[in-house]
Amino acid sequence: MYDPLQQSVIPRDHERGVHSYWAAHTVLPPVAEHALPDRTDVVVIGAGYTGLNAAITLARDYQREVVLIDAGAIGAGCSSRNAGFLLPGTGRLGFADYQRKFGADVAQAVQNEFAASLAHVDAAVDSASVSCDLIPSRYLRLAHSAKMGRSLQAQQALYQPTLLDAEWVSPSELQETIPGISWSHGALAITPARSVNPRALVGVYLEQAQTAGVLCVPHHPVIDWQTSGSPNSRGDNAPHRIVTEQGAIRCNQVLICANGYLSKQPFAALSQRHFPVLSSILVTRPLTAAEQAENGLRSTDMMMDTRTLKYYYRLLPDGRLLFGGRGAVSGSESTHPRHRARLERALAQTFPRLRQLTTDFYWSGWVSVSFDAMPRVYSPSSGVFTSMGYCGAGVAFASLAGKRLAQKAAGDKLPELPFYHGELPRFPFPSLRRAALRAMYAWSALR
Repeated sequence: MYDPLQQSVIPRDHERGVHSYWAAHTVLPPVAEHALPDRTDVVVIGAGYTGLNAAITLARDYQREVVLIDAGAIGAGCSSRNAGFLLPGTGRLGFADYQRKFGADVAQAVQNEFAASLAHVDAAVDSASVSCDLIPSRYLRLAHSAKMGRSLQAQQALYQPTLLDAEWVSPSELQETIPGISWSHGALAITPARSVNPRALVGVYLEQAQTAGVLCVPHHPVIDWQTSGSPNSRGDNAPHRIVTEQGAIRCNQVLICANGYLSKQPFAALSQRHFPVLSSILVTRPLTAAEQAENGLRSTDMMMDTRTLKYYYRLLPDGRLLFGGRGAVSGSESTHPRHRARLERALAQTFPRLRQLTTDFYWSGWVSVSFDAMPRVYSPSSGVFTSMGYCGAGVAFASLAGKRLAQKAAGDKLPELPFYHGELPRFPFPSLRRAALRAMYAWSALR
């Protein structure tokens, strides 16, 4: 599969060969065919949640002329492949981390912004004609050890001043409600949260983008980027010239929204400020009603454990079990059977009563990991804006981040939150990112 650290340019058919459950069950709205125009005001690169929301906001709220391009199909990357967890959070920092680094007031404001990301998605879905199986759910952070259980219980009180609710589920309550899980050290149940068909959510945003007048041009990988000239209202002598395999376009502003699929060229400097890491997902055969009841599985629960290398899982509306975790280190290794087998073993260890489950779907995709575990919405240079580094937890926040990115490009002031100010930190020794990940995975296996 395509590897952002091994291939300089993303291929236009990079999603070919990825047979996800979502692709097999979801048809996106048709995309009107357009040739790439010679010029526009804004070019948005990357048609996932962030890029679509940025394009919608600029076209609808600021009356900007916007062209949205993607190397593959609309939503071809993680936006169509993820687990469908709409969580009140992003990155790898929790409430306690924000409080420790920035103080209680900032931590509460961050949590309220995460709650706002859910409201943003709700509003988009409510106004759309596309159905996406949006289900109000509780997000269960499951302690994988007694120590982590005590830590989660201590965090409950921190959520009281925010728009989020956190309920401690004791080990005995957890064993009673989800008897099929192999450990019971308690959990923190956080609401509001949602589950969603992630590919159908792409359809919601695609419909709104086209209604807003956004010109969507898929299958146009960017191969070069030249800067010259000065801005004007139509981009005739615009400073940015974006070159694709099918032609070039001039524009005044560029929004880079490729996230984990960002190619090395022509984005070499930005590529060194994040780490594309593979996450893998399997989906089983449908569970019988008896299997669901015996294990306490409900489609209104989304679960994730507290391991360093987390597993996440939920029951889908059609009774299948979705189970995900870390994938291979490189794209060339992603299809090796051992990675699927490792995830199947993890599922069997997590739910011992379901050892006879068969896997109907298995796939992988790239997530963008930032050096300090926190995403950024920022401007790396004049007329250029980007948002990335969601660390695999960006369905809700990536959508709101697209709106915030558009607001920043339009000159509006963003909320005073850490991820809206300052740039993504550069990885030290970026050429060693893969070696460090292999060492981390090996150490985790030994533990």
